[in-house]
Amino acid sequence: MSGTKRFGITRRQALAGSLAAPLILPAGIRTGHAQSINRERVILGMTQEPVQFNPLLWVNAGTENVPETCMFDALWDVNEKGEFIANLATKIPSKENGGISADGLVWKIELRPDVKWTDGQPFTAKDVEFTYQTIINPAVAIRSRSGFDLIKNFKVVDSTHIEIELSRSYVPFAWAWQNMHIVPQHLLSKESNINTSGFNSQPVGTGPFLLKSRTAGSHMIYERNPNYHRGAAKFRQFIHKFVPDQLVLYGQAKTGEVDYMGLSGVPGDRWREAAAIPDRDLLTTPQPWVQFVYFNCGKPQFKDPKVRKALYMALEMQKSIDDVYFGTYKRTLSYLHTSHWAYNSSLKDPTPNPEAATKLLDEAGWKVGADGVREKDGVKLKFTMSTTAGVPARQNAQALFQQNWKRIGVEMEIRNFPASVVWGEYTTKSQFDTLLVSWEPTVGMDPDYTARAHSKQIPAKTGVGSNYVQYENAEVDRLLELGVTQANIEDRKATYARIQEILAEEVPFAPHGGTYQGNLKKKQLTGIKPNGYTVNAAWNLYEWAWA
Repeated sequence: MSGTKRFGITRRQALAGSLAAPLILPAGIRTGHAQSINRERVILGMTQEPVQFNPLLWVNAGTENVPETCMFDALWDVNEKGEFIANLATKIPSKENGGISADGLVWKIELRPDVKWTDGQPFTAKDVEFTYQTIINPAVAIRSRSGFDLIKNFKVVDSTHIEIELSRSYVPFAWAWQNMHIVPQHLLSKESNINTSGFNSQPVGTGPFLLKSRTAGSHMIYERNPNYHRGAAKFRQFIHKFVPDQLVLYGQAKTGEVDYMGLSGVPGDRWREAAAIPDRDLLTTPQPWVQFVYFNCGKPQFKDPKVRKALYMALEMQKSIDDVYFGTYKRTLSYLHTSHWAYNSSLKDPTPNPEAATKLLDEAGWKVGADGVREKDGVKLKFTMSTTAGVPARQNAQALFQQNWKRIGVEMEIRNFPASVVWGEYTTKSQFDTLLVSWEPTVGMDPDYTARAHSKQIPAKTGVGSNYVQYENAEVDRLLELGVTQANIEDRKATYARIQEILAEEVPFAPHGGTYQGNLKKKQLTGIKPNGYTVNAAWNLYEWAWA
């Protein structure tokens, strides 16, 4: 995916600018523990910075979802109970209410008539149609086309009614729409290249807030949309602040310089301390993310599945969870949490087994050289591992993995970057060697993993998808295509169980742990509902209020 433009500058230039900016807020919007609460604003602090605000393009999950929620709406959302709730649509289509045909192929959606874009133009069915057309446009670097590529006919019945016919059944179709926000046809249809449009940094949406300013590397300021269709937000100003060092951000959450600490949250070793802070709430909840070690299968060191399996086997995964994450993560052997209905509970943990890993590398022809590092055909088994700088737990996990690999003749160099760099083209163009990364399922909480594991979803080759490890397996492709068509849940369980078995054997990514977060907020800030069904900490921002 090419660099998006910000007022004529590229994404890369925007990132460079963000690195140079000071990580402080202007004095007029700072707050401290000794100051009274400013009830006209809320400050959300995160360790990562969003740099692209078009909700259809590639997203740094959990980070760029915040401006997405501030400025845009989907047809429906998912609440903290896992239930779909109507947003731009008046109701959730179902077979019971006549919104979905008996065979699941025809969907009828009714839209709210009272919604306006923040430039005053009315929201209509034409906007939904244009959003769909943009998603399937091969020239646009869309985050995912899963489900949308199966639409056979898209009919605008009138300004508030649409009818969609699928070419074949796609079970997670409701999740696909929940995960995709609607963009304005009257503005973006005039753009020659949506990938580089100025809209991507100064968008117009239907959401509860409008972007007023962005100080790269520091913060973004939003003002309340007084005409929001679900009711105006209960505070005037929302500030999204970026503090790349997790411990520094935690300190600001303790003193009150930020009202709510989201995303990576409180470090695991500080949960007990955080829970005892007066006038603060520690909200602990499982998140959809699973943390992995990502292997770039396009690099010569990682082309052989035996090598990836051996590297996985050598790691002390459970020890890292116990010692580094203080047991706040839960070991998983899949891309799903162990609590997910499709999780394959028959998988066996191959870690840690350095003896078996050594044997497997020997069998694969990787012999220890004079410098103690394995090599084969002139290629050394040495590589880098990258993740977000400023997150102590991840850095400590990297250090442990580095030691694990050194014992079997493998050399890994830790090379971390700011979030806006490592999750940019370094990841999306598959420039990395290995990553320590957390990803969520790609179509809501459905087990479909097409965007991350199908051979046609490698953005470095096809320009679409999020198969950044460049994994290719024809049987996995077939099973992924089958799984989304199966209406019977037991059939789906069997299909995804087999997918997980293959991934566990070939290890394009080594599962580490299902993430849990401890987010710290001021007691007086109400309406925040921890949600294990979305990675978006601000999913119900319009409901937040000061007590």
